[in-house]
Amino acid sequence: MGKRAGAVTVSLDIWHLDIPEFLEMQTENGDQRRKAYDIFAQLVVSDEFMRRVQNKEMWSLVDPYEVKTKLGIDLPTLWGKEFEIAYEQVEKAITTNKLVLYQQINARELFKMVMRSQVETGMPYLWFKDTANRANPNKHEGYIPGGNLCQESWSNVLPGKLAHTCNLDSLNLANLELEELPEICETAVRLLDNTIEISHAPFQDSADHNQHYRTIGVGCMGLADWLAKHRLSYTDLPSISHLFEDIGYYCTHASMELAKERGAYPAFKGSEWSKGNLIGAKPVEWFVDNAIQKERWVELSQDIKTYGIRNSHITAIAPNTSSSLVQGCTASVLPTYSRFFYDKWAKGTVPIAPPFIKEYFWFYSENKTLEQTKVVKAIATIQQWIDTGISMELLFNLNQGVYYPDEPDRSLQAKDIFETLMLAWQEGCKAIYYIRTVQKDNFKEADDTCSACAN
Repeated sequence: MGKRAGAVTVSLDIWHLDIPEFLEMQTENGDQRRKAYDIFAQLVVSDEFMRRVQNKEMWSLVDPYEVKTKLGIDLPTLWGKEFEIAYEQVEKAITTNKLVLYQQINARELFKMVMRSQVETGMPYLWFKDTANRANPNKHEGYIPGGNLCQESWSNVLPGKLAHTCNLDSLNLANLELEELPEICETAVRLLDNTIEISHAPFQDSADHNQHYRTIGVGCMGLADWLAKHRLSYTDLPSISHLFEDIGYYCTHASMELAKERGAYPAFKGSEWSKGNLIGAKPVEWFVDNAIQKERWVELSQDIKTYGIRNSHITAIAPNTSSSLVQGCTASVLPTYSRFFYDKWAKGTVPIAPPFIKEYFWFYSENKTLEQTKVVKAIATIQQWIDTGISMELLFNLNQGVYYPDEPDRSLQAKDIFETLMLAWQEGCKAIYYIRTVQKDNFKEADDTCSACAN
């Protein structure tokens, strides 16, 4: 069996004192001794910070060690209301001179620093801590500190004891008919649950986590093909929602059926699943209000309370940049860059011409000219039915007239990118993977290229 080259993501909470230096790890300017070009940086972002960005309020960067030793507050372990209460105490301690290691900055200005780094380097990734932890089915046993390398799979971890492991596969929507979904989703779930049993985890903490939470992630690739094939676009949100409602239901139902045969995952008791809550730890009433087929969700909730569920996390949508090439479909659930382009990645350059996009191109918007707010809204729609995360890359074209055909001299502004990132948080997206740009004066139809970020 072959092995892929490894990669590392390092996360830092948005309140950490080292954030300014962290944002410069991959930029070309600055002290080269502080660079880490092989590290993929992610920011762990709280709702409180995003609210302050929205309102242009001040934000405090602090040293977690000083906060813990002087105030007894362990900030990294907190999220939601508990974090907000603790952070208020931290800021009061600053005003009374109990803390000496801190920096205060306008939250909007700090977010601009983040955006500048993203436009230059594609990073940092943004992982919305409160959004992800609200959807955590295992709140009774801890919290989720950050996202994984591709920003789609995560769960509780315990240093020195339990390490999250990505057990992933993907449905090829380009070659799938809707009537096949129940069987294919069941196969995908069973395949991954079997994988936990027959594969060898890389180290003991990973093996122990696999057995305790049995985290898996059934994902999808080829959504762009599926939309083109059905003469739909990324703005057809009801159709997208209906598709992923089916996928979410069939995968969750398959895990419940596995629990009948093999037993529930060991941490099931006390989990959100055990209370009858479903995907994203949402109460069954949400599904009654929002699902197309309401009764099946009510029945599934009762069945899970009765029989348990085999896997604590069941669905997650990965980038699939490489595997989609083998499958002959578009990567993940994102729009394809162009109807035809060259994909540059670690092993060389590959011509890409998705067959369904080529055949039904008049129904389909290419990502290089598609307003990214439409992508965000589509991903947010899908996220409702996916219990872990989605690798969402955003592509901003900086050339004039691309998004504004009636204003040929107008190009994308920083304000437009800012509003798109804010929209992702507001709409309930859990993470933003790479930020990619088509640079000015480099937009030649005859020589379109796209660098594969996942490599």
